[in-house]
Amino acid sequence: MKSRFMFLPISLMMMVSCTESNSLCNEKQLLGEWHEIMPVNKHIIQGVILEKDGKASSVGMATLKYNGWQLLNSGKECRIVLSGESIGNGQTIQFTDTLNVISLNRDTLTLGKGDMYRIQYTKSLETNKQIIGDSDASMGYTYSKVLDKKIRIFEVGSRVLSATDSNAVMAGYVVFSEDSSNVELFLPEGTVILEKRTRPNDSAVWNIEDDDTYILEKYYDEWLVSKRNTLLYTTTGKNNTIDAEFINDSGDMLNVTYFNTVGMAQVKYKGIDYLLRQYPTASGYGYKNSFIDIRGKGKNLILSMLGDNTLIEFTEK
Repeated sequence: MKSRFMFLPISLMMMVSCTESNSLCNEKQLLGEWHEIMPVNKHIIQGVILEKDGKASSVGMATLKYNGWQLLNSGKECRIVLSGESIGNGQTIQFTDTLNVISLNRDTLTLGKGDMYRIQYTKSLETNKQIIGDSDASMGYTYSKVLDKKIRIFEVGSRVLSATDSNAVMAGYVVFSEDSSNVELFLPEGTVILEKRTRPNDSAVWNIEDDDTYILEKYYDEWLVSKRNTLLYTTTGKNNTIDAEFINDSGDMLNVTYFNTVGMAQVKYKGIDYLLRQYPTASGYGYKNSFIDIRGKGKNLILSMLGDNTLIEFTEK
């Protein structure tokens, strides 16, 4: 009889083990702080903290605030439902996002939608001591690394708006360290810290050495955030801009967005982006950088390729 009673619990343990193995994940495995794996922007730390009782919070995402999560199991499949608030441009939008658990292997989690979208996380081994609690988050606080304290970015930072989408509802914020040697960009897509450098003309610029992901600079009293020759955010965003499309005799297209407040032009020609600065002309207008120059008057525009002095004439459509 004694051995019979010992055998029963072992059998139950085996049944439980098999049942758990049939499911891809369980709550215990998912609890913790997960950081998104960033193959390119490795300096950016962002992710989500999954806690007991369905509580969740964001890591490194000031304008995307997670506040809850739910695990849905169905046979061998499981899904995570994340909920929270999207904050920007004076608006707060409630959202829920359902993601399939593609794989979970100890400290690596892969989520996805359909056959294409995939996002990978790795579990943090240490708990961030500066995590903002629910009460802080509800009052709009987040943690600033460059200031080493809790802040409300809309009070401390300088707001920048999307320069690519006039309908964007999420803003970014620029927060400087006390000595301005570092700046923390709180952008809708994540948070990044940049270092101050001085150009040959003595103008200040904040970026990451030997990296071309983000550049912050001030031009005509406007903060500009660019990335690989594309203007992403400015103080006034898409306000006071003009979009124009030009064509030449060969059928080649040239697209220009004129940022009149900051005196810059975003040009796309043959799939290449160019960010140009305005310069004074006797008549019409002119913008240039180290590679191209555009001169325009009325409906006509001349593109100069500065490398070989090629001139191409365009007409506005």
